[in-house]
Amino acid sequence: MGRRLSRRRLLISTASILAVSACAGVQIPQAPLVAKSADLDGLPYHPVSFHLDLCNLSYQLYAQSLVWPFDPYYERHGGSVAREAFMGRVRAWARSSHRNDPEPGLGGYRGPGALAGFEDNPLHDPVLYRYDTLRPWQQTLSIPDQNWVEQRAPTAITEKISDVFMCYRPTGLPADTTKIDRVARGSAFAATRARDQLIAFEGETGDKGEPGQAGSQSMMGFVLKRHNAGSDDYDVHIVFRGSRSGVVLRAARQALSQTNARGNPDWITDLGYDFVSAPDISKEGKLHRGFVQSVRSMLPKILLSLTRIAQQANGRPPRRISLTGHSLGGGLALQFASAVLLGDRLGPNGQGPEMPTALRDWPWGRLKLVTFGGPVSGDEQWAKALTSDKLQSRFFQSAALGISLTDPDGLPVNNPVIMSRLADRTRPVAYRVLNPADPITTLHVLGGKHAGQTVYIAPTNPFILANPNAHEPFDIRNLIVAAIGDPAVPEAIWRYRELSELSPSSNPSDAGNPEEFDKLFSAMTMYYESNSIAYNKGTFENDYSLHQSILSRPSFLD
Repeated sequence: MGRRLSRRRLLISTASILAVSACAGVQIPQAPLVAKSADLDGLPYHPVSFHLDLCNLSYQLYAQSLVWPFDPYYERHGGSVAREAFMGRVRAWARSSHRNDPEPGLGGYRGPGALAGFEDNPLHDPVLYRYDTLRPWQQTLSIPDQNWVEQRAPTAITEKISDVFMCYRPTGLPADTTKIDRVARGSAFAATRARDQLIAFEGETGDKGEPGQAGSQSMMGFVLKRHNAGSDDYDVHIVFRGSRSGVVLRAARQALSQTNARGNPDWITDLGYDFVSAPDISKEGKLHRGFVQSVRSMLPKILLSLTRIAQQANGRPPRRISLTGHSLGGGLALQFASAVLLGDRLGPNGQGPEMPTALRDWPWGRLKLVTFGGPVSGDEQWAKALTSDKLQSRFFQSAALGISLTDPDGLPVNNPVIMSRLADRTRPVAYRVLNPADPITTLHVLGGKHAGQTVYIAPTNPFILANPNAHEPFDIRNLIVAAIGDPAVPEAIWRYRELSELSPSSNPSDAGNPEEFDKLFSAMTMYYESNSIAYNKGTFENDYSLHQSILSRPSFLD
């Protein structure tokens, strides 16, 4: 993501630029909604803002996992030909780098399957990751496209985290092998007596279920065990990240093919919108196949992470289980909820044959589900069964032709009912939080339906111009904070900065030259050091040296 108009998923129906409403509209009351402690039931601030901040933390951790944050999606190579040439060199390096050496653990390079001895998909952009760099306490800097992006989750979340783990598939082992390793302790960053634990998990994107077109691995979210003050009670939050890419128009165009998609793996999953039967995820209706494939790859990691939490709690179940995600993450959260409520393996209500014994007494039937800018994830039969039957929420019967008219019964985000339902431990709920100008939540695949009760963060009116920026988590949070008006909601950093602001000597006409990458590397180093942000300087330097060595390879080796 980079320029404000090129950071999110392309409309599947690009010809439509208006979201047309059939009613007078939903308004946002102006009175501030100051949450009382009793309303929050252990949450540090308003639950809608809190869940979005968890989504932002998932993006922050993902950015920390990028091996080349100064150019993760190969946008700074002076044109498409040079970009493709460099990616070809990276693919060749990945194929030659895997050896039958001892498993490298979290410090090993991930992404292309060839790096870890997994099934490889050379059609994918070879985005590189490593998992030993995850630090939720520290702000992060990257250049996804044209601008710098700064991210820092609120300390109200991060200072309570004592330990960070990663759940992943070890190098060279079968697909059903899963391992958890410690990444970091928060002793230098967390508050005294911090007890929360964060377990990030790996998954695959870029798999539409086509034979011979495997997914690529990356960090896809995390499980947070969050303790309640003054007791041993705890809540569990399962958070899924959204898609990330460079230039969105190219990523969407390349990923659109339903049989031979290429390019950014996240977008291939996003655009795997053909509906398929997937009884392991839902015995009701049909589902978005890209999301199905991705969730299947994550399930073993998520279940192992949750089992570890159950063991640490000596079998005591959590008070509450919450699922959340933005964009792609919203679709994945919906399908995970479906797997434990409607599927034939984990469900119904978490009592399926493949649900680990340690998790069967958990309150799966009272799930709290909050999505932001979530796309369509399945057909009407599935969406209604999940929303109304299982999560006891109002289902919006949207238009048959794929255009969602404004929901006349949608709730404004500062309606107190939302807060009370999310705090209520006796009932489940599903909320679909959106900006009415967001094209992702307004136009969708023919025949698909949105799941979750509609929550608006901005007023609706008969004619709303679609605006891609309305999908941005940065913009969504600003509207939520303004609508709620509660000073207890903390300021969060998700800031965009011009390239020249941190690297004034950069010259776009020299893009792709080693000297230009030197400038970006120096700018990032200066940023971290001048802001006293702890980072592994040796790791960063080694990763950069790898980039420059591949960049300087003779062209005949491509």
